[in-house]
Amino acid sequence: MKRWRIASIELRLTLLLGIIALVVSSVAGYTLFLALKREVQSQEMTEVAGKLELIEHLVSMQTTPHRLEGLRETLDPILVGHANLKVWILGKAGEVLYGEERPQSLTAVSGDEVLLETREGWNMRGLRVRLDGVAFSEAELIVAADVRPSARFLYVFATALLFICTVWIGATVVLSAWAVRRSLAPIRRLSAQAACIQPDNLAVRLPEAEIDRELREFTHTFNSMLSRVQTAYQQMEGFNADVAHELRTPLATLINGTEVVLSSSHSMQDLRDLLGSNLEELGGLKALINDMLFLARADGGELARDLQQVHIDQEVARVVEFYEARLEDAGVSVQTYGDSIVVANPRLLRRAIANLMSNAIKATPRGQFIEIHCVARDDEVEIRVRNPGTPIAADALPRIFDRFYRTDDSRSRRAEGHGLGLAIVRAIALMHGGHAFAVADSQGSEVGFTVATSSNITEK
Repeated sequence: MKRWRIASIELRLTLLLGIIALVVSSVAGYTLFLALKREVQSQEMTEVAGKLELIEHLVSMQTTPHRLEGLRETLDPILVGHANLKVWILGKAGEVLYGEERPQSLTAVSGDEVLLETREGWNMRGLRVRLDGVAFSEAELIVAADVRPSARFLYVFATALLFICTVWIGATVVLSAWAVRRSLAPIRRLSAQAACIQPDNLAVRLPEAEIDRELREFTHTFNSMLSRVQTAYQQMEGFNADVAHELRTPLATLINGTEVVLSSSHSMQDLRDLLGSNLEELGGLKALINDMLFLARADGGELARDLQQVHIDQEVARVVEFYEARLEDAGVSVQTYGDSIVVANPRLLRRAIANLMSNAIKATPRGQFIEIHCVARDDEVEIRVRNPGTPIAADALPRIFDRFYRTDDSRSRRAEGHGLGLAIVRAIALMHGGHAFAVADSQGSEVGFTVATSSNITEK
């Protein structure tokens, strides 16, 4: 079951602040009310206890049993000005020896404290003690105070407190809504600025200098994402243009050749030659499309499949053997260094090494040699191919792995006939949890890639 949730941050924060104000005011108000109630009751019982002690002392001074007239003359003046107090002296049998009519109900609370209700309907709280003097043996003295005045006072106080808390909560909600709306204003401004960003102005960035600290990280992340989107968009536009350029030439060749043949009659041999030429062009188009699909899968995060333990030196030897005739024609030799065992797709690994070898052969002067190094790191194996000759230009190094990137250096020319060789090397490295790299110095250039160990790559 989906949990219900308020979609607005502004409304959610306002309600949360209102709930906090409600809880805090309720706890504070209730605590204050209880403290006042306890103080009022304490004052009542202090007054009752004082009168009880005085009356008990006066009664103990009576030496003649049941001298009621004398007792009334003694006690009545004490109660003058205390209309909320009542006094009873009850005999052993429950008869009233002093005071008004016996209370309608009498309930013990704790210790000497009692609650009672008079015939007139007064609710009272008081104290009860036993009298053991000469005048009133085994009688009870009850002094009680009317709780109605204090109840009315507490009711008025609670009503005022409730009104104040309600007004305070309402004011808190209103002010919180204003404060939250004002605090979220920078987000609305950023949203308006972000809405203005279109594909034709991806260079626009959200401001980071004059912005709240809480939004600075979000803005920085958003700008970083825009930079990646801009780069990807520019690469996509360049890639589309390169693809169109690469496809235009073979398609034009196919169309022109077919039109020439259709324009007049030709011999069977001419038709065979045309079909052979078209087949060669179509093969190149097929290879180009397959490589583009391979790069698209790699960019989509696909990992290498059919993984197995591979000896790097054996795969390098197979690639060198494959290029033996080409190396001999170019007057170039190969020297290999190092070995390691990795978990990888051997076919893809050979393809990456072959692309590097093909470019290195083109860039190496006759009579020189190519070096292939295999170096094991903590969590990866590095394979790099170094060749002497004109080094790769410094401004070209960051881009030589881009698709269809062109420089005057022979290394960047078509490694497999369509200019995606180094881009495929980088894709194969990514599919094995590694990366591609290139460095250059005055002695030559070095291009390579890394393959993660088996613990860092998972076969799909």
